[in-house]
This record gives sequence, C-alpha cells and structure tokens, in this order.
Amino acid sequence: AVVSTQSGHYGRENNSGKGKDARVYNSKDWEWADGSNPNDYKEWMRGQPDQKPDKVDGVKYLQNQMRINHDGKWDDTFAYKTHPYACDYQGKYILSATPHTWSDAKAACDDAGLIMAKVRNDAEVKEIQQASVYFLGEYDEATKIWDQGNWIWLGANDATTEGTWAWNDGTELDATWYANMPWREPNPDNSAKMNGGRTQNYLSISKWGEFDDSFDSPKRQRPFACQCPGT
Repeated sequence: AVVSTQSGHYGRENNSGKGKDARVYNSKDWEWADGSNPNDYKEWMRGQPDQKPDKVDGVKYLQNQMRINHDGKWDDTFAYKTHPYACDYQGKYILSATPHTWSDAKAACDDAGLIMAKVRNDAEVKEIQQASVYFLGEYDEATKIWDQGNWIWLGANDATTEGTWAWNDGTELDATWYANMPWREPNPDNSAKMNGGRTQNYLSISKWGEFDDSFDSPKRQRPFACQCPGT
C-alpha cells in the first residue's frame, strides 16, 4: 500500500457527503505517492471522503491524506495524525528487528502467512544484506561480532539429522551451495556450549553476509527474516 494525498480542497467535487453537502467523488483529485490516480478503484468508507476541515493552533487543515482500516476501507484524514503505515516494498525479504528465538521467529512468519527466509545463492546473500539495511539499519562496526542484533534468523536447521541442513519445508540445502556458503569461522561447529548440552542446529546470517549455526534458546534472540511462499 502507498499513502495517497488529495490535491483539491474542501468544497471541490471530491467527496460523497450527504444532503446539501453531497458531492461527486472525483478520483483525479486524489493521487498515490508515485503520482498516479486511483482511477476506477475505490474502497471508501460510507460517506467518505468528507474533507472536514480542522484548525490546530490557528492553522487550518484539510483531510488530504488517506488511511485504511482493518476491513480494507479508506478514510480521508489529517497529515498531523499518527498511525501505523504501509510501504509499497517489492523486495523478496521482510525483516523484523524485534528479537526472537528461532522457534518464535518461525511462528511469527507463519502467523503472517509467510515462511522463514531462504538464502540459496550469492545473489540472495546480497539481496538479504540490502534488505537488512532497509529494515534494520547499517551494520555498526563498533558493535561486537556476536552482538545478537548483527545476526538474522533464517528458515533452515539440521535438528533432525546432524550435518544435513534443510529448509523448513523439508527441502535440503543444495549441496554445491552448502559446500561454498560463506560461514563465519569456525562454523558450522555445532557447539554445545552455553546451552545445557544441546547443540547449534539453527541457521542465521550476519548483516555482512556470513552464516552461523546457533541455538534455539532464550539466550539467542535475534532479528529474523521472512519471505512470501514460492519466492
């Protein structure tokens, strides 16, 4: 979704209204952030857009921005209002900066109708690095290498058979890719340190593009990456 703005003003034929205030909605009065118009598509709430004015600290405002509710219906509102927002992001990977264990990250992706991210070649390493800058910010070289914020959970593990890495859908990692993956030395080491004897069976990638095997443990809460199924 992209935010739309209204180019007209109160009193123009740009809203539905009621009674003597009724007006014909004109899609050309509205434009998306890229400059295009909604044209024949519209999902306005009943009676909207109504373009009611407001005055704050002596400044007059018109409802020149669009917001959308959980039912997908549009409403015109004021630029000074604060809301969650949606971007017209067209990349493969969607990252969250909220620290999660690996299992909780998988559940979060599943709940959103997504899958945990797959990184299957050098091109996808670069793509998820670019996405991490967008969603998480640039890598700060002043932080420690193993700072949890520098590592991003991915959707692969070797929990079933040690050394046999598979994506969450059961597909094994391509053997050629696995042999050439840029692991952070000495990984994958399957270390059992710091986790009560349980080993490191879950895949993550750093902001700079190296892989690590780690624990599904509250001691390892990291950002995570999802993607749309089939991509």
